[in-house]
Amino acid sequence: MKKFRGYITEMVDELDAEFLSRALTRTSFNLMAKDFESLKHKKEIQHLFHLNFFPKLDMSKMLDSVSENGLSKAISMVRKESGPKFEALYKYNIKGVGPGEVMLYFLLNNAHLGGGSSKGLDLVDKSGNFEVKAVDYSPSGKYVNNFKVGGTVALADIMRGVIDLKKKVGGSASSEVNNSDLIDIEKKFPNELKKYKDMYVDRTYNEYFKNHKIIFLSNKKGGGYQLGDLIAIKQVKKSDIMFERITSGTIKPRVKI
Repeated sequence: MKKFRGYITEMVDELDAEFLSRALTRTSFNLMAKDFESLKHKKEIQHLFHLNFFPKLDMSKMLDSVSENGLSKAISMVRKESGPKFEALYKYNIKGVGPGEVMLYFLLNNAHLGGGSSKGLDLVDKSGNFEVKAVDYSPSGKYVNNFKVGGTVALADIMRGVIDLKKKVGGSASSEVNNSDLIDIEKKFPNELKKYKDMYVDRTYNEYFKNHKIIFLSNKKGGGYQLGDLIAIKQVKKSDIMFERITSGTIKPRVKI
């Protein structure tokens, strides 16, 4: 009769080691959004990611405060440690937490996420309070887009006005308004469209953009950036904001960088 130890040894030899290594790789932990909303378990959470994602990373190089140069270097350092794990960190899935926010929590020793009780704030740091936006970047126009402003800004009246103009020029019944729709509207109703665009810029600036700096992170590879790269930390001015399009039930802006 074959001994049990011998049987186990033979069975292990037949297993796909590469598959097992991938399957055993931990990319998530039993964490909730509220765990990231204070510094109470900061060191423990940093340790979890360090141990399971980036075991060779020098944790003494984590940042004590937000700075554009420091954050750019820290992001590059972590990506260099392990590309696949970096993407898992950047896209870490916690309900109500956007791309890049957990990554910033890990990199910044004195920062925590804002959470639902922190109106209009994604990141609270000793150097200031910030919104975090995962965006696309256009190198030709030097602007970022494909993001939403905070949900506290009421935009329904502006959207209704622009959609009504779209219908008047013979546009589709869709509630989406793209660039070609805006061109058609501007030809027939330039003053009306300008009114709504100006309303959007004024309202989003006064109720959102002027209240905090924004950390813009690249949400895809392109335009000279890798996924998760820091594009800019910016106090957006009114002159930087443009109404770009209506999609996914809201107006998405374009912001000059």
